Amino acid sequence: MLELLFLLLPVAAAYGWFMGRNSVRSEERKEQQQFSKKYATGLNLLLSDEPDKAVDLFVELLDVDSDTLETHWTLGTLFRRRGEVERAIKIHQNLINRSNITEYDRLNAMFELGKDYLSAGIYDRAEQMFARLQDHKLFRSASRHYLLELFQATHDWDKAIKVALRLNRDDHIETVVGQLYCELSLTEQSVVKQIKYCKKALKYDKRCVRASILLGQIYAARDQLRDAIHCYEFVLEQDKQFTRDVLQPLKACYMSLNDEAGYVEFLNRCVAANAGTSAVIELSEYLFENQGGDAAERFIRSAMEQHATMRGFHQLMDFHIRAADVGNARESLRILQKMVAEHIKQRPSYACRQCGFSGQTLYWQCPSCKTWGSTKPIKGLDGE
Repeated sequence: MLELLFLLLPVAAAYGWFMGRNSVRSEERKEQQQFSKKYATGLNLLLSDEPDKAVDLFVELLDVDSDTLETHWTLGTLFRRRGEVERAIKIHQNLINRSNITEYDRLNAMFELGKDYLSAGIYDRAEQMFARLQDHKLFRSASRHYLLELFQATHDWDKAIKVALRLNRDDHIETVVGQLYCELSLTEQSVVKQIKYCKKALKYDKRCVRASILLGQIYAARDQLRDAIHCYEFVLEQDKQFTRDVLQPLKACYMSLNDEAGYVEFLNRCVAANAGTSAVIELSEYLFENQGGDAAERFIRSAMEQHATMRGFHQLMDFHIRAADVGNARESLRILQKMVAEHIKQRPSYACRQCGFSGQTLYWQCPSCKTWGSTKPIKGLDGE
């Protein structure tokens, strides 16, 4: 409660000034006595470990004027951050109902009240507040950002897209719109609409890997394998870091078409583009089966010299184990490989470039910072 004591210093100062006046009218003396009694009661409640009642009383004592307005803003923000949303709502509603504040301060109180409702999960009231504030230039952009947050929280993707398209076209809004269209696609039963929304995602964000993967999955499920292959392979051009996420479904498409050569050609393109260890491992397995262990080992050793990773080392050890004679050396290699595999298993595969949140699962919207499209495969020794 120490921060509340500091915030209530203006009350104490006002009280001191009020008590220090040399001449007051009889009505003011009555107000003074009432104020003094309530203030003393508030202090007693605070000191007797009843801070909730004390805070309510102190807020009641604060007259809204130019001297105390800042205290109201600070108290409201403090309560909301501490999860005491009901108190924040009470403060901001009180401000809105006052007749002695400026129009700007009233609008600001509405804005803060909208944030209170959003924090409390009272989405309908929050939407009403922010929707009204869109008509006011000073609050238009910020209100739309909060409306976007609200519609995402309620999974109202149609409204979220409409709001996002009305925001300023900064560096990230195209990414957001693309991801929102992908979310909308996942809610549709109609395959035609699913494809339509994925293509719209690519229209707004040409680098939307998620849309290409979704389209690949849709086409593959419909046995439109060449279309699926085109979508999966396009990921290499969009963001080569995500190549690892399309290799297996892409391989399944090529194998269904009896076109292993097409898959190998794509793997070679990935390796040439330095798209990651997953393609190197896939191509090394192909070499092992078709050209023998020596060729596969030479290939992966060369790749490791350029870009060493634990997964590449694990694959190299696997080739050594296959070539080794049965005995202690082979068993020792197996134990070492198992240790490396356990290390790989415990390391995260994806990380958010915005906040650093990491894990084994690919989230298109970071669970921590809520940023769309910021999570990517990890690169380096423990990654690709």
